[in-house]
Formats: sequence, structure tokens, C-alpha cells
Amino acid sequence: MLYACNENRLSLIKGFGEKTQKNVQEAIEFYHKSHGCYLYSEAEQYSHAITQKLTTAFTSNKFEPTGELRRQLEIINILEWVTTLSKTELSKFFASLLFECKTENENSIVFSGTEGLDLKFHLTTADTFTQVLFETSGSEEFLEACSQMPNWSNRSSMYSEEALFSTLGLPFIPPYLRETVGVVGLADLPVIIQPHDISGIVHCHSNWSDGNHSVEELAEACIALKMEYLVLSDHSKSAFYANGLQEVRIHSQQEQIVELNEKLRPFKIFKSIECDILNDGSLDYPDDILSTFDLVIASIHSNLKMTEQKAMSRLLGAIENPYTTILGHMTGRLLLSRSGYPVNHKKIIEACAANHVAIELNAHPRRLDMDWRWISYAMQCGVLISINPDAHYLHGLDYTRYGVLSAQKAGLTKEKNLSSFSLNEFEKYLAATKKRKGI
Repeated sequence: MLYACNENRLSLIKGFGEKTQKNVQEAIEFYHKSHGCYLYSEAEQYSHAITQKLTTAFTSNKFEPTGELRRQLEIINILEWVTTLSKTELSKFFASLLFECKTENENSIVFSGTEGLDLKFHLTTADTFTQVLFETSGSEEFLEACSQMPNWSNRSSMYSEEALFSTLGLPFIPPYLRETVGVVGLADLPVIIQPHDISGIVHCHSNWSDGNHSVEELAEACIALKMEYLVLSDHSKSAFYANGLQEVRIHSQQEQIVELNEKLRPFKIFKSIECDILNDGSLDYPDDILSTFDLVIASIHSNLKMTEQKAMSRLLGAIENPYTTILGHMTGRLLLSRSGYPVNHKKIIEACAANHVAIELNAHPRRLDMDWRWISYAMQCGVLISINPDAHYLHGLDYTRYGVLSAQKAGLTKEKNLSSFSLNEFEKYLAATKKRKGI
């Protein structure tokens, strides 16, 4: 099929124009580029299963995941471990599991299985285990910067990474921050957000739209997770395919929320909506409807094949709407499935700063959007991030963890994350934001 597209043959078939051919070609190329890659959430489970098998079979040897997984990258191309197990024993073990040896040398061996994700083992001894673990869990750029530090030659035979960093004259840098040169020069690292720092579930869908549970079931699940509040953000009317809420249903849902808040006090459900951003940048409800919500998440769900100019026009229009509280999944990407529409991240972040709009880090493992690489610039501009699960099922509430792991890579603190605000802080933030916006 890709050959047919490259040879311009698909457009000759009735019903297939040049634009359709280009879309097919891009989809195929994206698939080939992503083939053999896994989402972090998938690779983490797979890695855990392999590690359990190894530690059970070889109780006297050490195994430690390293590489991309240890650095919490959103896409994993290869799973890696540091181990004291011999190459011979590894080969026998994986042969029994029907894995094939793909490549090997003196210091490492790579196996491939039917899952399509290669497994690489860095071979070492107990004495050099910490050094190899350190050298395989940082980017090339990070390791190059570390190599310029005093005492670099003394890094071997360390009993822990904390001791190794101390020898280099550096504070301990967690693996998820070992990406850039900048972190090496910091005398003190901020206190990075942790999964337990989430105080409320923001962006959640109930069976009023395309979710699978009632509002009360979602609220009770949040209470069980020790959350203080739930921001219910069902789809708006333009998302007809997701049973988006027409105006009359909004009123009925909000009445139910009032009743549940009385019943579940002090837990609170906030009236919200995931409002579609239309082609002209407007939201798909008039102001008199938007004003009934405690907050509004504005997202693009339709006509995703856009130029950067068109995408920016729509996003900026929504950001400038005074009722927009949070910009949802900024690029519309689906990791390993859809690249998302092109945006100018700096302009979007700066517009959010000027209009008092927070930016969502959609924590669904297939989205993780906004990209963590832009969070530091958002923090510089004073823009809050909101780590949100975009949950449609009860188990989706746990997606916040993947958002936190992604945000850690940017050094996000809980003070800069909206969903870490306590209920009191969250209410005050909403009131202050509306005042600033004059609504």
C-alpha cells in the first residue's frame, strides 16, 4: 500500500483523491515508525513480569530495570536491565521462553520475542553494578555533562547511586530527570510532584455522556482514593458521537450534582464540561450556559487534520474565551496512533499566561498531552499544569499516576499542579480566576 502511495497509484482509484492518498500514506508511515514501540504503561507491566520471572528463577543474582523505562519516557523502544547473571544463564533462560538471541557482545545481550519489544541486558559484576546502572539510565547529553565533573574517574565500586553522585559533587538526581545538561548545574533540586500529591480528580466522564459509571459511582470511587473533590467534565453537545450534553440535560445533571454534594459532604463535585472548540475557535455553548459551570475544559475533538495556522487560530480563540479555565489535551495526539496537529507551544503557553488559563497534562497513557518537554516553559511563564486522568471508567482514575510520572521529567512541583490543590485552595483559585477574567 505504501508503495502504491509513493507511486501515486492510489489516487487513480475511483473515490480516492490526492488528499485521501496522502492521509493513507502518512498513517502507514506513522505505523511503520512506531512498530515495535510500546507505551510506557504497557512496557512497565511487561518489564515487571519479566523481572519477577528472573528474580524468582535466579535468587542470588541482581536485576535492575534501566534505560528508557527507568527514565519514564512516554514511548519505550527497548527494555533494558543491569544484571549480575551470566550471559550463558540468560541465554538458557530466554531460550526456554522461546526468545531468540538478537545480538550480543562482551558487555550485553539482546533477546527478541513475539511481543516485538527487544530485551537488552547489561552484564556486570556486583562491584560495578551501580556504575553500569548509572551509565545506562541517563541520556547521552546528561552523561556527557556528568563526565566533566571532578572525580568522574572515581565513580566505580560505589555501593549506591547516592554515593556516586556525592563523589561527583552533585545532589542525587532521580533517573526521570537525567535528560538534559541543565539539571547537572543545579545546586538544589525542587521537591518534585509525587503520585500521592493529587488531591482531586479533574476531567472525568460519567454515563451522562460516554463514561461507563454514574456520577455517584465516580464520586464514591474518588472518596475511596482519598480525593477531596471531583471535576465532572462530560462531553459538550458537538460531541454527538459521545452523547454530548444538550442544554436541557446540563440543567438536569447540575441538579443531580447539587443533591449529591449535600449527600457526600465534605467531598465536592464541581460542575464542569469538556467543551468542544469549534472550527472558528469559539466554544459550542453560549455564555449564558457556560456561566453555569464552575469551570470549563476546552478541547478540540473534530477536524483534526489541520495546518499549524488553523490549529493555532482555534486554540487561541478558545484560550481567549473568558469562560475557558483549562486547555485540554493541547495537540490531540494519540501516542503510537496519531501524531496530533501542529502547534506553536510557546505562543500557546504565553496566551494561557495572559488569559489565566491552566494547561492540562492529559494523563491517559495514550495521550500524555501536553508534552512534558514544554512544562518547564509553562512554569517559567507562571502557567499552572493540571494533571487530569480523562477517565471514562473507574480504573481510569488511576491514570493520574502516569501523568505524574511524565510531569516529573519536567521537574513539576505539586504547587504548580492544579489537581494537587486542596479543596479549599481549588475553590479559591476558581473564584480568583473568574474575578481576574471579569466573569
